[in-house]
Amino acid sequence: EDVFCRIASFVASQETTKIKQKKWAEAFYKDLYEGYWMPGGRVLAGAGDLYRLKTLANCFVTRIEDDDIESIYKAAAECARTYSYGGGIGVDITPLRPRGSVVHNAADTSTGAVSFMELYSMTTGLIGQSGRRGALMLTIDIKHPDIFHFLSVKKSPNWVSQQIVEQCRWSGKFDEYQLDLIKKQVVENTQIRFANISVKVTDEFMKAVKEEKLYGRDRIIIYRKKNKQRLMRAYQKDGYFYSLGIPNKDIRDYEELKVFDSYALFSQWMEDQFGKTVSQVDLKDAMKRDVYGDYLVDTEDENEELAIHFTGDFLLYFGSDETNEVRELVKARDVWDTFIESNYRTAEPGLMFWTKMSRYSPSNYVGRPIICTNPCAEVPLEDGGACNLGSVNLARFVKNGFMDSASVDWENLEKAVYNLVRFLDNVVSWNQVLNPLEKQRDAAGETRRLGVGIMGIADMLYQLKIPYDSPEGVALMDKVMQFINSQAYLASSRLAREKAPSDIFEYEDYANGPFFQEALPDEVKEHIRHHGLRNIAITSIAPTGTISNIIRGVSVGRKNYIGVSGGVEPVFALFYTRRAESFDNQFFKVFHASVQAYIDMFELTDKVAKVETEEELRKFLPDSFFRTAHHISPERRIEIQSVCQKYVDHSISSTINLPEDIEPEVISNIYLKAWEKGLKGVTVYRDGSRFPILTADSKPSEFQAFKDKKFEVEAGREKRVFFGDEVMRMPDGTLTTPFHYFRALGIKNNQDIEVV
Repeated sequence: EDVFCRIASFVASQETTKIKQKKWAEAFYKDLYEGYWMPGGRVLAGAGDLYRLKTLANCFVTRIEDDDIESIYKAAAECARTYSYGGGIGVDITPLRPRGSVVHNAADTSTGAVSFMELYSMTTGLIGQSGRRGALMLTIDIKHPDIFHFLSVKKSPNWVSQQIVEQCRWSGKFDEYQLDLIKKQVVENTQIRFANISVKVTDEFMKAVKEEKLYGRDRIIIYRKKNKQRLMRAYQKDGYFYSLGIPNKDIRDYEELKVFDSYALFSQWMEDQFGKTVSQVDLKDAMKRDVYGDYLVDTEDENEELAIHFTGDFLLYFGSDETNEVRELVKARDVWDTFIESNYRTAEPGLMFWTKMSRYSPSNYVGRPIICTNPCAEVPLEDGGACNLGSVNLARFVKNGFMDSASVDWENLEKAVYNLVRFLDNVVSWNQVLNPLEKQRDAAGETRRLGVGIMGIADMLYQLKIPYDSPEGVALMDKVMQFINSQAYLASSRLAREKAPSDIFEYEDYANGPFFQEALPDEVKEHIRHHGLRNIAITSIAPTGTISNIIRGVSVGRKNYIGVSGGVEPVFALFYTRRAESFDNQFFKVFHASVQAYIDMFELTDKVAKVETEEELRKFLPDSFFRTAHHISPERRIEIQSVCQKYVDHSISSTINLPEDIEPEVISNIYLKAWEKGLKGVTVYRDGSRFPILTADSKPSEFQAFKDKKFEVEAGREKRVFFGDEVMRMPDGTLTTPFHYFRALGIKNNQDIEVV
């Protein structure tokens, strides 16, 4: 209660009169006490504490201004100052020239963009935040020539890691199996240790990946290009930097025309249809392609031309006055497979669909284009921008929960959304004073970004007895998200009428954004047209990993249950087992809060006391309770997230957990489907992709027993040794491992296989 009082009174002090301050302090306190919503952790920790320098924003983004040493270290200093105030930060390294580029100093050539990741990582690890480190996200554009190096930076051992392993080998105390384990631990714990990394993937790249999957490699494909503006080079200019400026094609301007199996067939068709001849040498020359990797041929239509390339072609590109052009023509599938392999082995890098993020970012239409995301990736931001998070607890907005008459409390939900928007807007006003850097304080005042999200959606569905992944459940999520988004935008417009709209809001420009056009009802658009918006972007779904565990959840009578499901996620498990703090090795079950509420409400405690598995609970709990994280297919999770994404102007941080023995091709298909369904990003985590701190299993699984074996694989004249869990590409393009290959053949006992 004291914490809520401190937070409510401090945030309400931004109101303009004493009467309003008292009114809103009471309203904020009531909502916090009732668990209707909760702000992000920085607000909980810092609001009202003026004795220490603290920001109330969770995370920021900073820009590397130029491709020079001063800008690189200036960004590192900005990271350090941000960490000292309690914030996390995202940095995009795309503006930095690739490895081997010319530099005009003693070095002659650059060490590349990726080499500076260690600088930002170590800066993060050195600045403490109350016993923990800050959070850092490093990103790069998929088109950057250093992309292969970036994808492998947490997988391939660097010089330091190699030296440690070699010293262990030299000691003679370890066999090869132990040395492999040491190498994995050393790489994970020393290389870019204090950063998460993600790739900014474009529609251009994803189209090239799908193109090769569909047609195979090196067939000739022709597109009709509708927009006849040629871009043969794209040098970096003052104020135009590569986190924005690496050229990526708009695939909506390209219509597939024809695919040819051979150059002869292609050449004959071009001669017959257009009277044109294209030399095979020219077609293969990367320097004769435009910056999108296409060989262009004029047609009689002045508004169209032909864009020709080999299936799967993708042009890595960097250009500036200092480096001139750096071009490398690669296959998109090779980049993609390298990404999947690294993600499978180390759970990184992550992936964000940057075309969708940029196109649907409201701030891009009012002169504040996004350049990177916060560390959790749910808020893409401009330089100096910050995520200002707060989440509505949907578990608290059900009337007559668990009963046949249960229903959503729409009236109170509307009030709660308005109060949260006003609360977070006041937090922005405080951040205009409390943010550590001047550009962060300025950005707060310009965009006034909010991050209104949700938690407890699974608990709401439990109380309504609707399965999470059922058609009814997805339909309700659609309705709830549409309602919250509409009410949040309406609340911001009402605040604009009362206080003032954002300084950079211009209706004509803002209304060009597809999110505004597609996600808001007409009456809200009309209100915004008349009164403007106080906040340029408003909604975001964060993981809520901390606040979802401490907020009030379901109530039964006068008893309150603490904790709800996080973000848009389903319940992870109905119960888990904990060991008592005594030394008698006793264990007890801890049920998810809403499950425990149901058990108490219907007096089932004695009946579930001896239950050992979730399956045994089916006799006592509704079927809808059993749609937990591991019972919902990844494909269905993607579909559900895509429904919610329609009503979120920022992004959604969500994780799909997969078993250790999942095949790499499954991970590839998950990411491809996420792009096809219009997601802005998704996280895939495979058990075992990080080195475990502790393990309680005395007996290894079939996969664990197999994965450390070595197998010699022949491919034509070449032979290569693979570990049992190492990613291989099959002739048909499928990504698999020796374990999955032999299992598909029906061979499960690895003792029957010849091992190197």
